[in-house]
Amino acid sequence: MAALVLCGAVVRFATLGDQSFDHDEAVTAWHVLHGDLGSTLHVVVSTERSPPLYYLLAWVWAQMFGTGEVGLRSLSALIGVATIPAAYLAAREFASRRAGVIAAAFVAFNPYLVWYSQEARSYALLVLFVAWGLYFFARCLDDPSRRNLALWAGASALALCSHYFAAFAVGAEGVWLAVRHWPRRGPLIAFLITVAVGLALLPLAIIQEGTGRRNLFTAIPLVNRAAGAVTAFLASAEPGGLSGSLIVRDFRGGVVIVGLGVASTALVLLISRATRRERRGAFSLGGVGMTALVAPFLLAAAGPDFVEVRNLIGALVPLLVAAAIALGCRRAGSLGLIGSGIAVSLFLAVLGGVSVSGQMQRPDWRGAAAALGRPTTRRVLVVARNGDAPIAYYRGALKFKPHRFPAVRVKEIDVISTLGTISPPGNGFRLTQRRGMAPWFTLWRFRAQRATLVRPDEVAGVLQEPASLLFEPARRSPSGR
Repeated sequence: MAALVLCGAVVRFATLGDQSFDHDEAVTAWHVLHGDLGSTLHVVVSTERSPPLYYLLAWVWAQMFGTGEVGLRSLSALIGVATIPAAYLAAREFASRRAGVIAAAFVAFNPYLVWYSQEARSYALLVLFVAWGLYFFARCLDDPSRRNLALWAGASALALCSHYFAAFAVGAEGVWLAVRHWPRRGPLIAFLITVAVGLALLPLAIIQEGTGRRNLFTAIPLVNRAAGAVTAFLASAEPGGLSGSLIVRDFRGGVVIVGLGVASTALVLLISRATRRERRGAFSLGGVGMTALVAPFLLAAAGPDFVEVRNLIGALVPLLVAAAIALGCRRAGSLGLIGSGIAVSLFLAVLGGVSVSGQMQRPDWRGAAAALGRPTTRRVLVVARNGDAPIAYYRGALKFKPHRFPAVRVKEIDVISTLGTISPPGNGFRLTQRRGMAPWFTLWRFRAQRATLVRPDEVAGVLQEPASLLFEPARRSPSGR
């Protein structure tokens, strides 16, 4: 167990600064975290879509370690490492130490959990408290003492304060505890406490949802998002269709096929060879995981659609622990160990793929910002959608919007595009440089002989895709660390 925790820590910390901040991480570092806590909380309420717990912790963490990639992400990495023993304890409580070790290995090396253990957002915190909630849930099923119920309610409340989607896992556990121990009042009271915490967060969620931001993921059919969730859970994320090597996609598809084969084997072993205790534990955890995975889709089909794949990550640990119990049941024999070994090998193969394939990594906004070089004159930056926060963070640039800068005089317009062609800005600007930055971006540099007045609406159409506009004053010091 100690070796697995150590390996899980190495996997998370060793490559913590290898990748650039993505859009959401840059928003955390550049837009949300301020020098004073009050300003940070104001931004959370007015622009974010998750509860404040992670940002409170991140603000304190940033005061000590800064807002660079390693400094800020190390909080999530530490949280990810702390999730590993929770998975072990949950599986041990439901089944056996052998199942616990397998569960710990799954959580230590699962590439999707590793990905979000290296993300400066709230997802790792959600996973942590869901995992510890599973352990206390297991204890409450056998012994609903005040202490166990208080620990479960505390972990569940913290999960809700980390991410709103925790409600699906917490709700499934709370209902099961109340039904299982009816008519005892303790489990019902513990569940009602978590419900009260959720209701207390509801006004904040309504305010945040009313900020006017669009949910772009709703354009993706629910079936596609369901398939994307399964693929991500087994084969990590692929940050987008900016570069589409079939080799990478075939690799991820192969991982999913083999992974589903292992899952099927686990189900067969659970039904045919598990003891009653092991079967009850695996089905309890599987029920929690499937509720957390499926309920958001049912809600979306009924109307409110908030199903984005990463929001479903709270379902992953219950499903992994349930699979570990099935593969680690006492009568599974060598078949269970082989299945566990194949699953861990798949996870390690995906982690290796992430380390060598740019397609499986976050967009390299840090490299794109460095390619811009230090400005010798004021310039306008036109960047692909979701590039505004990372480029602003790494370059110290300002948003170029009419209410802030109706117009500026510049000699240079730089375009960072994911497309092969763009529309030149005109107004005397001529292309002086075109530079490819595989696998993601192309840098286009346009210069004019004299400073030319440029308005935001005049350059917004340069890209034939949603674009963000930034203004970089001359000799402004980049803010990225």
